[in-house]
Amino acid sequence: MYKSPSARSSDNNAPSAEAVPLQSLKRSSIDSLASSDLDHLLADDASDASSLDKPIDGGRQAWIVFFGCWIIEFMIWSLPLSYGVFQEYYSNHELFKSSTAIPTVGTLTAGTSNLCMPFMSMVAARWPQYRRTQMIAGWVLCVLALIGASFANSIEALLLCQGFLYGLGWVVHYTPVMFILNEWFDKQRGLVYGILFSASGVAGLVQPALLNWMLRMFDFKITFRVYAFAIICVSGPGLFLIRSRDVPRRPLVPTKALASLQPIVRSLQFQLIAFAVFVQGLGFFIPRIYINSYSSDLGLSQSIGAGLLALISLSQVCGQIGQGWVSDRLDVRIPMSVSTLLCGLAALLLWGLAKTVWPLVSLALMWGLLSASYSVLYSRMCTFLVGKEDVHGDRDSVVMLMYGIFSFERGISGALAGPISSWLIGSSERKIDLGAYGLGKYAGIVWFTGICMLVAATMGIGRFLPPKRSDV
Repeated sequence: MYKSPSARSSDNNAPSAEAVPLQSLKRSSIDSLASSDLDHLLADDASDASSLDKPIDGGRQAWIVFFGCWIIEFMIWSLPLSYGVFQEYYSNHELFKSSTAIPTVGTLTAGTSNLCMPFMSMVAARWPQYRRTQMIAGWVLCVLALIGASFANSIEALLLCQGFLYGLGWVVHYTPVMFILNEWFDKQRGLVYGILFSASGVAGLVQPALLNWMLRMFDFKITFRVYAFAIICVSGPGLFLIRSRDVPRRPLVPTKALASLQPIVRSLQFQLIAFAVFVQGLGFFIPRIYINSYSSDLGLSQSIGAGLLALISLSQVCGQIGQGWVSDRLDVRIPMSVSTLLCGLAALLLWGLAKTVWPLVSLALMWGLLSASYSVLYSRMCTFLVGKEDVHGDRDSVVMLMYGIFSFERGISGALAGPISSWLIGSSERKIDLGAYGLGKYAGIVWFTGICMLVAATMGIGRFLPPKRSDV
């Protein structure tokens, strides 16, 4: 069709349909649109990803984030749970065998991470924009702690690196990870935490035997360096999979946080649960630390001792998933009481009377199934106490602060467990009496562990008290 020169000139001067928006959009707007498009491609539930009122509890992106958390847990936190192998090795090593602080190295790792949890939770709640930076910094510190431990030539150096710095690195890393995971899961949170915590148990199926072989074949220096390299190669990619949901986050200032927590911590329900968490923590670490040494003093091979630790890890996997599943469906106080009651009986009747490998096998199964999975219940303890309302616009942050309180308690009890068990054991050269309860040498820690668990089980009386909140 013919057009006059003036008409063609008018058409040329008219802006095209594409030119107008591209020229008017700012660069930041284009980047924002691209980021939004990428979120829609990665997430199945894109409409839910922009609302705090509708937690995802599934979808591809939620499970990608979960998998990133899982492989990091698999590599990093499984190492302290295999400390029984190091305990036996250090007890016979020329540099460390004269020290009574060897058990404290293992409990210090868990103790530090638990003690620092409230403070790291406050940091992650106050500055949500730096959660990813905090996560990476803690991961790096864990790697550096192992490298530092490989140069240790005294028990003090092990306490600093393998104990304190490794535990500190873990809590700095893991606290923001839990905040992010809570953004993706709510109704299935107990089950998700159970599967997540089982990662260290899965690693524990082979890790004790592998560490025992490496320590005997090489030494602790090479073992630590190889493991640090393995953390980088295996868990490093997981850092790229963990990202927050695209939801608004308001910093939770300390004054509002304390105002939210005060009525909760004053309630009788909280005090019963907090007491149970503390007492259970006193006894939880001891069998895992000493079962290897106990089997050795019975005359069993070192491979059997490592196998018992692996058995705890195997049953821990099933127990953590099961406890998480149950806590999503029942009053959390029921699995709390039942698990501690059965563990207390197992310690007194199986461990104390063990003269062959089979009672120790039964103890390992029970301990992993019920005691090692106890911390999975923390998340449901917190949601039970906090309630369902949106506290100061960020319920999940308040839940995490409550989680930090329970972890702090666990840290105190875990830090006390090492010195208490060392005192109850006495000298490492104490004679073994095969006919005595707990072989004589271990009788004190067996009684202590069993009584702690039975006392923790008494918190079940809270079931007969009125709930703290009407909506729970």
